[in-house]
Amino acid sequence: MILKWIIKNQWKQSLRSSIWQKNVALNIIMGIGFLYFIVNFLLLGIFAKDVLREIFPDEDPVIKFNGFLLYFMGMDMLLRFLMQAVPTLSIQPYLHLPTKRSSLMHYLLCKSLVNPINYFYFLIFIPFAINGVSYYYDFHTAILWLFSILMIVWFDNFIITYFKRQLGIKPLFTLGFAIVFASMFFLDYFKIFSLRNVSEQVFTIIITKKILVLIPVVMVAMAYYLNLIFLKKNAYIEEIGKKFAKKSVNAKDISFIKQFGVIGELLNLEIKLMLRNKRGKTLLYMTPLFVCYGFFFYPNKMYMEMGGMLVFIGIFISGGFMLSYGNYLFSWESGYFDLIVSNNVDYKKYFREKFILLATATAIAYILTLFYAFYNIKLLYINTACFIYNIGFNIHVLMYFSLSNKKYIDLNRQAAFNYQGVSAKNFIVMLPAMVLPILIYSPFSLFGSPITGLIVLSCIGILGLLLHNKIVNYIVKEFHNKKYEMAEGFRQRS
Repeated sequence: MILKWIIKNQWKQSLRSSIWQKNVALNIIMGIGFLYFIVNFLLLGIFAKDVLREIFPDEDPVIKFNGFLLYFMGMDMLLRFLMQAVPTLSIQPYLHLPTKRSSLMHYLLCKSLVNPINYFYFLIFIPFAINGVSYYYDFHTAILWLFSILMIVWFDNFIITYFKRQLGIKPLFTLGFAIVFASMFFLDYFKIFSLRNVSEQVFTIIITKKILVLIPVVMVAMAYYLNLIFLKKNAYIEEIGKKFAKKSVNAKDISFIKQFGVIGELLNLEIKLMLRNKRGKTLLYMTPLFVCYGFFFYPNKMYMEMGGMLVFIGIFISGGFMLSYGNYLFSWESGYFDLIVSNNVDYKKYFREKFILLATATAIAYILTLFYAFYNIKLLYINTACFIYNIGFNIHVLMYFSLSNKKYIDLNRQAAFNYQGVSAKNFIVMLPAMVLPILIYSPFSLFGSPITGLIVLSCIGILGLLLHNKIVNYIVKEFHNKKYEMAEGFRQRS
């Protein structure tokens, strides 16, 4: 009875969520977007067999389709790690009720399986099972094939949930998993190890030897059990408090930054703010993906001939964190912005701390992009010019436009598909940050002088660095004029 009441309560909580009460227009746009993907996924599943027969005329389309399933598994894990929320604390209000703790744990784990996203992929798999697997084999084989994929989706769900839970307690454990995971795809990318061949063999064996369908079932059971053990050890409030106490001790490890005076103190606080909140941590997880953005374009010769596109990519891969974090520079501190306004803070140092944070993150990302020079040496010149433009021009633009953002941000909510605190101004600021450098560079590139275009971009960045003090003084003056208006906006939590 109690579990039935909990399920009913959770259902009402979902229906009464403020997400469905506000932003009606945004919900309509998202609904149209989902409908678009539904249609495309269905068409992909329906015509996948015919497409594979054209590409591989002498091969079994089902085996070739199986060759992509490990890539699907990896992409699914990555998307879940970035976007899937972990329902850990939602059961705490029920721990005092007269029910077994194990029942609550099982409910919490099974709740994640009800998420419709888990079954969205089957818009592709079900049509292909009907058109492809049952056509080349039989209906029972198609059912087992679908069942094995269902088990893989559930395994992804449980294993990523487990690693995300471990991230707060044993970050190195999760980091090790991520390194192994990424290494497999890099080895496959450089053709040292073929994931497609492995995927073909594994899933074809499951089709031919049906008893092996028990392997993904065992994998799901093991991942489920790992989560169950973790939840049983960490469900009590006092245990959670101990974990947070340990984390607060570990957070002092970055206190060496304090030796740089007031700017160091402010930088230390801002780094802790990112590490201790969901939205900030999600952004940190996504930062390496910004650097890897070039892998999607640089191998394609078509994009290598598009100078404007290369500038866009160069701005993004070194400035991804800067653009994502800097766009909401003061909204991150909206929860305690009144404290900043009311205290005797040296605002010039306050803004210099912001600049150092964004410039350091941009510089680290730029260093990581240097290996793209192995694709083509001109990428080194483009990315260097974009880096200088980012730290000399874009950071100042973001600092200035952030003064107009007066929406409160809830840091404890996931960043993925979360538009809380987002306004049209956040999209407008991307025009000078992303479009302007393309408009500056493109005319020089069209008239056969791309190097001149890169020099102009670099000079704009260098000029911004030379005028840094004057620009910061102007932004500080504007901040004095707008800080109370900003504080009033941040107090609106609805």
